[in-house]
Amino acid sequence: MAKERYKLGEDIPKENPWRDDRLGAAPFAKRIAATILSIDAPNGYVIGLHGKWGSGKSSVLNFVLAVVNKHNQETETDQITHIDFRPWLVSGHQDLIVAFFKILSEALGPKEKGVEGFLKRSAKALDGTTDSLVNAAATVALTVDPTGGSVSGFAGDLAKKGVKSLIGRFLEDPSLQAAYERLKAELKASKRRFLVTVDDIDRLEPGDIRSIMQMVKSIGKLPNVVYLLSYDRDLVWHALDGTLDRIGPRYAEKIVQQELELPTPKQNALLSLLDQEIGFLTDAIPDETRWHYIIRDGIQRWIKTPRDVVRLANAVKFAWPGLENEIDRADLLAMEGLRLFDTAVFNWVRENRDLLFSEGRFAFADANARTPLVDQLKRRLKDGEEAQVLHLLSTLFPQGSKWLEDVDFDREGFFEVDKRRGIASQAGYDSYFGLHPSTDAISKTLIDEIMARLGDYNFLSSTIRTYLDRFNSRRESMLGNLLEQLRFHFRGPQMADPTPEFLRVLMDMGEAIIQRDFPRHMFELAPDAQLAFLVRSVLAAWGPAEAGKQLQDAFMTSGTVSMLADVYVDRGRELGVFESTSRERPVIEMETFDALGPVLLRKIEDAARNNSLADAPFFFDIVRAWVHLGGADEAKAWLSNGIGAQPEFLTKVGRGLVNYSVGTATREYTFRGRPDAAYDLAKIATAADAHLLNPALSDDQRKVIDALKRGISELDASEDAAREIDAESL
Repeated sequence: MAKERYKLGEDIPKENPWRDDRLGAAPFAKRIAATILSIDAPNGYVIGLHGKWGSGKSSVLNFVLAVVNKHNQETETDQITHIDFRPWLVSGHQDLIVAFFKILSEALGPKEKGVEGFLKRSAKALDGTTDSLVNAAATVALTVDPTGGSVSGFAGDLAKKGVKSLIGRFLEDPSLQAAYERLKAELKASKRRFLVTVDDIDRLEPGDIRSIMQMVKSIGKLPNVVYLLSYDRDLVWHALDGTLDRIGPRYAEKIVQQELELPTPKQNALLSLLDQEIGFLTDAIPDETRWHYIIRDGIQRWIKTPRDVVRLANAVKFAWPGLENEIDRADLLAMEGLRLFDTAVFNWVRENRDLLFSEGRFAFADANARTPLVDQLKRRLKDGEEAQVLHLLSTLFPQGSKWLEDVDFDREGFFEVDKRRGIASQAGYDSYFGLHPSTDAISKTLIDEIMARLGDYNFLSSTIRTYLDRFNSRRESMLGNLLEQLRFHFRGPQMADPTPEFLRVLMDMGEAIIQRDFPRHMFELAPDAQLAFLVRSVLAAWGPAEAGKQLQDAFMTSGTVSMLADVYVDRGRELGVFESTSRERPVIEMETFDALGPVLLRKIEDAARNNSLADAPFFFDIVRAWVHLGGADEAKAWLSNGIGAQPEFLTKVGRGLVNYSVGTATREYTFRGRPDAAYDLAKIATAADAHLLNPALSDDQRKVIDALKRGISELDASEDAAREIDAESL
């Protein structure tokens, strides 16, 4: 299937008020057009249309012209000639006024009386040059002779000097003024009407804004000419007077006789327009409280004009193809909004990854360490927006709500954030700022495919196996990350429905995961621990009755002895059968646990008889289950026979009886304490002495066995000392 293509929106004005009006501007434009059509302006008239950048002024002008053009098509006797003057096309060339009169000349009609005299006076005043405003005014006379006639020579070389001096020269020359007045009289007598639109005046440089407004005020008010100017009032006033205070407005009122303010688009209409542009994204966003917060505290605050809609929609259309399904849709939209409209906040988020994920110097830091950076953020916020911005950030980064808003709860569990690949997950954060899925993260596309194919045993098995030997750039197991991502989908209010095939894959792959000696990291659960948590989450998702049934089937048909023993002991700890420092709620009933015992015991005894039990990666849970189900004698005999025969066997025994350091360059082992009765410590110590003489031992094997020997010796010494104290007290 071809990948969907996203059409970038264009920030161009709309033209047809009957077809293109998506924000309700057409009625306003039609009223302006009706007014222009119904008024006479014998001395000219200037209408100003004020609106902020991107608010749709150009579209309104186009709608006005569309209505005027329709009027012209429907009548032959009351035509209005439109002159479209675009000063920003010539900005910087100091020929705005000249350009205006050139454009005006193209729109004027047949030859009028007295124009030849106007031209001659203009030429005489120029003293043979073509460098004055009079030259531009003379261009009006070209209307009598579109071919240029006798004036084509000096009309073709215009505007070589600044308009500021030219305006003054024109106003000071009586003969030129007289000629100009006669020209005005003849235009008035012609009864023709003109509409001059000057759009985007606020796009000009301040000097050019002053020039164009001076032109309109001084020589632009020709008979029967209505000007419709569009601009951002604040920018034009500032250009006229260099300030936004009382002086600007009063000066502008001498130029603009009627100012209209563009109606503010209804926000619902703008949001609807945004939704139409990015429906591919928003249609799949759940209608949840956090989405409402993003709209209220972000999108509604950002989207004020049609241009805002186009900017945000285009940003999302650009980002989504590279990140599709690798980051939460709502979070992507919110982050792009921050980037465009709250740049200071966006930069703070980008600069403070360690703080947001409690890494680096914030790994063990208290709230006081975060306070300076949060205060720095607050200083960046606009007046009146602190509460909304902080609430938005707490929605995006729920783990930070405590220090962003000083609340005592997280808005969302971390596993839910990770499951939907939110910006507050490390994978989502790194993908967004890298503009592609992080190489250190499991692709969300893969996670979604696994969850969609939980009934496909072969697919599940082959997919999970490919991660057995994959590591990220920090040498952390990606298998552990994969198992954790899957576990999150069996938690929370919208947990997935487990399948027997998925449980069977976990049971069958258990030993392959357990026997690998993965690097351990201080803040990372090893894959075997993640596997144990995942199995528990799957069973919990079923509920005790169904979990019991499925687990019994799995014990009968799949799994190795070591994996079955681990699962059995874990369930026993939950039920209080085995000692545990952490009492989790049981996921199966005691009746089920009792039914699992005989199945496991039979498999342990069969494996011991055929000598395959020694191939298990660890013996601790096997021995614990064996002792519980069949007594200590058989387990003790099996252990005693094995520890003296092979150093590998003793090392496996030792791994269940020692602890080891995490985060050190090399592992260091310490003895845990007296184990179950099945372990004959005297025989273990004797076997350790013998095996330590073996030069073929690896460094790690030697450390494990040496820790056993030293630990047993220290245990014996401490117990002897305790007995002596007891004897003396007696």
